[in-house]
Amino acid sequence: MHVSMHVTLIRRMLAFVNWGLSIGREQGMIKAIGECVEQFAGEAVAKKVMEGSERITGKTGKTEIAELVKGAMERMDALLDEDTRVQIMMNCGYNCAEVNKRVIEQAKARSKKCKSINEFLEAEVQKPMRGTRLVREGNTLYQYYTPKTFAKSLRCYCGLLRGLPADEMISMTYCNCSKGFVKKLWESVLEKPVEVEIIQSAVSGAEECEFAIHL
Repeated sequence: MHVSMHVTLIRRMLAFVNWGLSIGREQGMIKAIGECVEQFAGEAVAKKVMEGSERITGKTGKTEIAELVKGAMERMDALLDEDTRVQIMMNCGYNCAEVNKRVIEQAKARSKKCKSINEFLEAEVQKPMRGTRLVREGNTLYQYYTPKTFAKSLRCYCGLLRGLPADEMISMTYCNCSKGFVKKLWESVLEKPVEVEIIQSAVSGAEECEFAIHL
């Protein structure tokens, strides 16, 4: 993507998230997804994918929100090719990384205290961020999200899926948002490009989420 287009997208999405904080964070997040769909797939497709989102308010229940997002992912899967779907949701993840940049800044600060990247990675494996675990195998780092073992068992760390019923699953298309976040996190900390692969997802049937970060 052209740099100016990327900057414009981030600004628009951040505006929606900030706006959402005053009327309902989840409502703002849903609108941000819609904006991203429109950016990469056009207004007509965005309207189809986000059908029903206009009914979401600050008082909408978590289950209804999760079902809306699940339906949006199903429609996205039906209407768009995989590359476009990945691009859309990874950019949502980049936005999430900007909003939650404190997490990244803290990781960068920890890395600066170490003498080398290898020392830092070993320290992170031994004491990972809360709600995660890390395993290193050569030049591949496996990062796991463990929402079911959190203080309060969760389906997903994302607030939009907190209300997803225990017997329901969602397309892994949605998990490309986390893929984008993980990519932005490790690229910022390591100061170099990395490739990220989704191995499994807690909201798609696995016990935990697993990402392979190719260093």
